[in-house]
Amino acid sequence: MCSEIILRQEVLKDGFHRDLLIKVKFGESIEDLHTCRLLIKQDIPAGLYVDPYELASLRERNITEAVMVSENFDIEAPNYLSKESEVLIYARRDSQCIDCFQAFLPVHCRYHRPHSEDGEASIVVNN
Repeated sequence: MCSEIILRQEVLKDGFHRDLLIKVKFGESIEDLHTCRLLIKQDIPAGLYVDPYELASLRERNITEAVMVSENFDIEAPNYLSKESEVLIYARRDSQCIDCFQAFLPVHCRYHRPHSEDGEASIVVNN
């Protein structure tokens, strides 16, 4: 059992096409950690989407091992007509940290309602 798990998420790139980098560090060494696999359930807010066809392509190229859990969602829909979705991601061992795993997930911003204010929208990606 772990005394502490540290989760860090980082959004890479600008614009509508971004990458979510998820890093997990276990607080104390665990015996046989090298034989473990870490599965992350990532909630995707309505303002973002993950393209299941892109995930399939990344799996084929052995870049990311992830699969959509949510069904029947429209990747073309704007955020106000969309629902949250879920993705399962197998994190990989971090070669630079013995107690760490990391996962990479491409995410895309959805269109928001037009408004006359500053033109910015915030999207919160929860841990």
